[in-house]
Amino acid sequence: MKQIARSGGANLLGSGLSAIAGFALVVVISRRWDPATAGLFFAASSIFLIAVAISQLGVDQGLVRFLAWNTARKESSANRHLVRNGVAVSLGVAGALGVAAIFLAPALNGLLGGGDAPEESVGMLVVFAAALPVAAGYELMLAIARGFAHMRPTIYIERIVRPLLQVGAVVVAALAHANLVWLAIAWAGPYVVAAACAGVAVARIARRSPEAFPQGTRSTNRAARGEFWRFTIPRGLSRMTLVALQRSDIALVTVLAGPAEAAIYTAVTRFLVLGQLANTAIQQVSEPQLARLLANANIPGTRRVTQQLTLWSVALTWPIHLTAFVFADVVLGMLFGPEYEQGAPALRILALAMLFSTAMGPLDTLLNMAGRSTQSLVNTTTALALDVVGCLLLVPHWGIFGAATAWAAAICVRNTLCFFQVRKTVHVTPMSRGAVFMICATVVMFLLLPALGRGLLPDRLAFQASMLGFSCLCYAGILGWKRHLVSPKP
Repeated sequence: MKQIARSGGANLLGSGLSAIAGFALVVVISRRWDPATAGLFFAASSIFLIAVAISQLGVDQGLVRFLAWNTARKESSANRHLVRNGVAVSLGVAGALGVAAIFLAPALNGLLGGGDAPEESVGMLVVFAAALPVAAGYELMLAIARGFAHMRPTIYIERIVRPLLQVGAVVVAALAHANLVWLAIAWAGPYVVAAACAGVAVARIARRSPEAFPQGTRSTNRAARGEFWRFTIPRGLSRMTLVALQRSDIALVTVLAGPAEAAIYTAVTRFLVLGQLANTAIQQVSEPQLARLLANANIPGTRRVTQQLTLWSVALTWPIHLTAFVFADVVLGMLFGPEYEQGAPALRILALAMLFSTAMGPLDTLLNMAGRSTQSLVNTTTALALDVVGCLLLVPHWGIFGAATAWAAAICVRNTLCFFQVRKTVHVTPMSRGAVFMICATVVMFLLLPALGRGLLPDRLAFQASMLGFSCLCYAGILGWKRHLVSPKP
């Protein structure tokens, strides 16, 4: 637990900076470009991230799991072959998708409604298509490093370097009144720098640990390759559907309700990333640790780690999501502009869904590290189908609130399925007395007290802010009082 806490703490700091940078990107783009243009860009960037997930084929997760398992079992003979084979296949798919996207850019532009300046929007899509193989290779390099329990490349490059470069480049593009093509270059260009840095980091790991990449025999490589792809292909589909679950609704809102509505919906969903990234930071660090525990059939250790991670997730993310629920309209209006306040109901229902999701802990990570990637795929596919059907049925009538309702339902269904599967197969549940205590504390501090402030003086923002500040001070005192709950145990 101490190793997870040290890495998780550093990763959390990096994730906090990354979340702020990503949030700043949405604010800058929403403020500088009109909602229709911003919505078109957000839809294109969402499709780009879905394409990256498709090209991965689950290789990133497969490398993390198998490199960690092989290290724990001292069976590293197939590592070199798995890395070469996985990276080659993934980059091949990314290249094919990029070429196809270039040829299909005009048709996709028409589907997204980019009709006012088609040459600009088509050029933006071409830029994203060209950056696709670079982004895919970058993700793989970071996965290799994490597989050997080296979190620094992910923390420094993914959490700090790339987000800050993106913000800086987009701010320059905004000041220069750049068109969509240059905005896409500013957003995608940092992937090139980040990929080069990640490649250097992996090369250093290989030089310092030559025993991690021995030359395996042909029979060993063939057997390891078969096991690798049996795990990875379902995981790849699961990862693709998960990213689609997180991003496809933005594209669907663009098609069904228009780019302007998509800009408002993006602002709503990106605010939740502030909480999601904190949770992701903890879970990402835990992947190799859980893989080693499960490889050694250490169920008590797995249960202890899972419950501690759940407690940390609740303590870190519930204050953010509860604050978003109470101050949804205020936050959207102040940060993005008055026209974005209409997204408050959507933000509130998504905040409730995220409260439920974080209370379930790292169950999907645990399911995958236990080799149950097919079950994870079924869960995510079910949730994606529910989200897409829900958007198609609700968005034409309810707008972005319909999209938020569909996504919230999908999140709850996916986590519920995962909960029962983990309890049945791994015999682990995420909840503990400490987590229940933190849930009660956050509800009082960040829901009841701020809501009381809004109810007493609804027009006095300064008073409401002081009530929220008082809640933060009280919560800090609670964390100090109950520090034995959140401190790592040996």
